[in-house]
Amino acid sequence: MIRNRELFYYFLAQALVAGVVSGLVSLWAPQAVPAFLFGFLLLIAISMGFQRLRYRQIAQLNDYLQQVATGDFSLDIQDHKEGEMGLLRTEIYKVVLRLSEQRDIIHRERQALSDAISNISHQLKTPITSMLMMTDLLRQEELEKEKRQEFARSIGSQLQRTQWLVSSLLKLAKVDGGAIRFQKKPEAVGSLLRQALEPIQIPLEIKGIDVKITGDASTQLFCDRQWTVEAFLNVLKNCMEHTPEGGQIQVQVQDNPLYTQLVILDSGEGIPRSEVPYVFQRFYRGQNAAADSVGIGLAMTRSFLNGQNGDITALPGPGGHFVIRFYHQEAV
Repeated sequence: MIRNRELFYYFLAQALVAGVVSGLVSLWAPQAVPAFLFGFLLLIAISMGFQRLRYRQIAQLNDYLQQVATGDFSLDIQDHKEGEMGLLRTEIYKVVLRLSEQRDIIHRERQALSDAISNISHQLKTPITSMLMMTDLLRQEELEKEKRQEFARSIGSQLQRTQWLVSSLLKLAKVDGGAIRFQKKPEAVGSLLRQALEPIQIPLEIKGIDVKITGDASTQLFCDRQWTVEAFLNVLKNCMEHTPEGGQIQVQVQDNPLYTQLVILDSGEGIPRSEVPYVFQRFYRGQNAAADSVGIGLAMTRSFLNGQNGDITALPGPGGHFVIRFYHQEAV
């Protein structure tokens, strides 16, 4: 406190004022000078006491900020008393609390990125290792023609799978990074569903799965056609893979003042209740997942829908049960 220049000038000014006033008092009432000087010294002592208390509080704040700088956010310095110092302590605590929350968010994002990289490496390692092994076998001159063709087909299949995985990860990265600008316009639900079913029409026919659409298929969605069709395709493909031969997939279209809803049901084994919270996590594979499943299709669907004011939820069996909602703009 003594080294503070502002306080030095403050007490110096007080001393000068006291000297001038003492001189004037000595001219008019010399007997009052001792009392005046006593009162002045008492005032200085009280002022120094308050300043010492204030600087002690500032030192505590400084120690607290030093503690925060080391990464320790555990101390609560909130002061619910009235006064400028109490308000300052509370505001500093609020700022530190926000910093702590941001630190936790960054930590979770880093952990998620680390997990994603680990999962991607794992997903790519298997087909690459397989292709390397088959490539070595193809170099053998004595290899039979049938085996050579089989390995070539297998390598082609693995390359397609790897290409799909890389393409899917790039799409997710674009959505996460805000690089995709959804071009939303009114689209009929029936038209979107028909386009989504086209790529899987042949597998559906081979398995004898009947797809039934109920409700008003002319209902309009305000969405980006390309990404919405891909989201629907991922869900329908998932249902097809888990529906036995001769089964059925139902799509129920429902509309109300708040949202347009698509309920997609299949006659498969359904999602176990214990797995429902995880089905939209990237690279999650449930106990009933197909052998070649990567666990990224439903994660992409959620990202595509969330970017368009929509969402998707899964419900436990019997049968696969997904609910897709597109919220109306005026209801948001």
